[in-house]
Amino acid sequence: MGPHRSNIRREYSFLLLLALHLQFLLAQDKPLMRGDSLKNILIDEVIIESKRKVSPLRDITVEPEAWKTSITTITSKEIEKIDATTVWDALKYSVNGLPAQQGRRKKYYYMIRGQNVAADYAINGVSLLTNGAGPMAQWIEAPSMLPANMIESIEVVRSGNSLLLGYSGLNGVVNLKTKRFDEFTLQGELQQGTFNSLRAGVLTGGKWGDFHYAFSLYNDRTDGPEGRHSYENLWNLYGKVNYQYKKLIELDIENFYTYGKRFVTQAVDYNGLTLPERQLSEIWEYDPMRYNIFSARLKMNVSERATTELQFAYILNRMDLYPDAYEYSVDPETRKPVVGDSIIRARMLNEPDSILSIGLFQALRLIPDNTIRVAAMYGQSANYAHGKAKKTIYSLALLDQHSFSRVDLHAGAKLTREFYNYYVPNQGFGDESRAVQNEWQPLMPNFSGGASYHFLPEMKFNVVVNSGLFPIDKTALQLLDDRTTSMLKKERRTGIDLGWEYDSRAWGNNSLTLFLLDQSNTSDFTNRAYYDDDGQVRYYQKNISLRTYGAEMNWHSPVWKRYWSAFLNLSYKLIYQTDVSRYHKYAKQPPFIGNIGLSYAGKRGNANLLGKYVSEYKTDRFLKEEVPIGNYFNWDFNAVYRFPKHNLELTGSVQNIFDVRYNTVSPIYPEFGRQFKVGIRVVFGSISY
Repeated sequence: MGPHRSNIRREYSFLLLLALHLQFLLAQDKPLMRGDSLKNILIDEVIIESKRKVSPLRDITVEPEAWKTSITTITSKEIEKIDATTVWDALKYSVNGLPAQQGRRKKYYYMIRGQNVAADYAINGVSLLTNGAGPMAQWIEAPSMLPANMIESIEVVRSGNSLLLGYSGLNGVVNLKTKRFDEFTLQGELQQGTFNSLRAGVLTGGKWGDFHYAFSLYNDRTDGPEGRHSYENLWNLYGKVNYQYKKLIELDIENFYTYGKRFVTQAVDYNGLTLPERQLSEIWEYDPMRYNIFSARLKMNVSERATTELQFAYILNRMDLYPDAYEYSVDPETRKPVVGDSIIRARMLNEPDSILSIGLFQALRLIPDNTIRVAAMYGQSANYAHGKAKKTIYSLALLDQHSFSRVDLHAGAKLTREFYNYYVPNQGFGDESRAVQNEWQPLMPNFSGGASYHFLPEMKFNVVVNSGLFPIDKTALQLLDDRTTSMLKKERRTGIDLGWEYDSRAWGNNSLTLFLLDQSNTSDFTNRAYYDDDGQVRYYQKNISLRTYGAEMNWHSPVWKRYWSAFLNLSYKLIYQTDVSRYHKYAKQPPFIGNIGLSYAGKRGNANLLGKYVSEYKTDRFLKEEVPIGNYFNWDFNAVYRFPKHNLELTGSVQNIFDVRYNTVSPIYPEFGRQFKVGIRVVFGSISY
C-alpha cells in the first residue's frame, strides 16, 4: 500500500501542475504548441517563487522580515544579464546605488542612498569590516573585484542599521553569497576589447563526497586610453571549499588573491580649476599591488532550537607605491601649470594595511516562533597609506525576532567600542614619533526595531527604525571657518524605512520604500588640499549635518512569451544641509537615479539592453570650486550565442553605446567612453545561472 499510495500522490501532483499550467495558458490566450513537451512547459513557463521565511537558525545573519523592502537582491541570473565580470560590475544597476570609479587612489567604490561613505562588505554573512575599521576603510576595493561568475547572489542592505553584518552597518552592507557546485563544472573564457584589453581565465567546481569545491584563475589587463596612464595587469585567484557533515556541521573556507600592476589614471585639467595643480603631473604606479581576502565560517547545528556559528576574516593589502611625477612648473607669464616630459622618480612607499575580524554567533529558539541571536565580535585594523593608525574594535549585539500569524517583530541593539593603539593625524607612511597612543574611544550604541505585516499572502508592509553613532577617522582633521583645525566629531544617524511589497504572477515583483535619514555631524571633504611629509596630497574634512527624504521603487517583470523579461528601479531623494543659520539643499549627491533593463533569453542565446540615468549633482573634489557633474544616461548592450553540441558560447558587448563622457567623482577623472568586447567561452557541466 505504501508504494502504491506514493505513486498515486505523484500522479495527482503531476496532474495538478498540468492543470495549473493549462489554466495559465488559457488565461494568457496562448495555445499549447506541438513539440512543447510537458517537461519544457513546466520548467520554462510555470514559475513558482517560494516566499517562505528564512529561519535565523538556518542563516544566522539573515536580516529580519521588516528589512526585506530595504534589501536589493541580485541573483546569478541577473548578474549574467548584466554581463558582469566582477562584483562591482554587478552592482551597477542596483536600487539607489552609485558605483563610482577612477578616483585618485581608489578605482571602485559603492555608495548607497547618497551617503558620503562607501558601503561595507561581507562574504556569506562573514563581515569584512571594510567600512569603519580605520581610515583604510574608504580605500578597500578588494571585495568589489571578486569574480562575478562565482557569486550566487548579492544582497545589498540599503538601510542602516544592520546589527549582525558590517562594522556598524549604518552605511549599508553588500553581502556576497558565493556559489556551491553540486556537479562537476569546467569553464574557460577568452575576451578581447577596446584599449587592447584582454580577459582570460578558467573556473572549475564540483562535489566529492561531503566536500564541495570551486576554483578560478583570471587575468585582466588593459592599456587604457592613450595618454591617460591607465595600464593595468591583474591576476585574480579564487578558491572555496565547503564541507558538510550530515545536518550537524558545515564549514566554509574561501580565499581571494589579487596580484599585478596598476597605474593610477593621470588627471586632466578642467577649465583651469584643478586643485592642487601639481596633480596634473602625477603618474603614480602600484607595482606590484597585492590584495588577499581570507574568510572562514564554521556552523554547528547544536539542536533543532540552537545554532552556533564561528566566523573569521582577514584582509591584507600590500601595495608597492611609486608616487612618480612628470616635471612640473608654473609659467611665470600666464601662471598656468606646465607639465614636462621628464619623469621625477620618487622613493617607493610600502607598508601593509590589514583588517582582522572574528565573530561568535548564537541563535536560540527558546519558545515557538521566537528567535534570539547574540553576537560577540572582535576586529583589528592597521593602516599606513591613508592615515597612519592601528586600532582594536569590540562589539556585542543582541537581536530578538518574534513571528505571529501575520506579523513579524524585531528589536535589537549593538554596542561598539574602539581602542586606538596609535594614530597620527593627517599623516600616512613614516615613523610613529608624533602618534597619539593607547586611547579608548567613547562607547557607540546602535539600535534597530521594526515590524512586518502580511496583509495578503502576496502583499506585505514593513517599517524599520534605526539609530546609532558612526565611528570617525581619528587621522583626519576638520578645517573650521576661521581656518583653524580640530578633530572630527562623532556622527549620529537616525533612519526610518516604510516599505510595501507585492508579488503577482501577472505583474511580477513590485516594491516601494519611503525613507528618512538624519545624519548629525557626518563628514565631508573640503577642497582645501595640502601635501604631507611623504609628498602625498591630502584634504581637510569638515562636519556637516544632513537630512534626506527619499523614495525607492523596484519592479521585476514576470517572463513574457517564454523569452522576454524586464526590470525598472527608480529612486529620488531630497537632501538638506543644516548650518547654524540656514537650511538649504545639499547638492553633492544625485537626487534621481534610474535603472532599466530589457532581456531576451532563448535556447540559442541571450540579449540584454541596460540603461542607467544619474541626474545632475555637484562636486568640488580636486577642484577650486563646485562644478556640476552627472546628468547622463548610459546604455550598455550584451549578447551570447550558444552552440550546445560543441559546449561553445560566443559573447559580445558594447559599454556606453553613445560614448557619453560622464564622470562620477571629479571632472579631472572622466570616464573612458565607449568600449567593445568580443569573446569565446567553453562550458563543460552546469553553470547555475
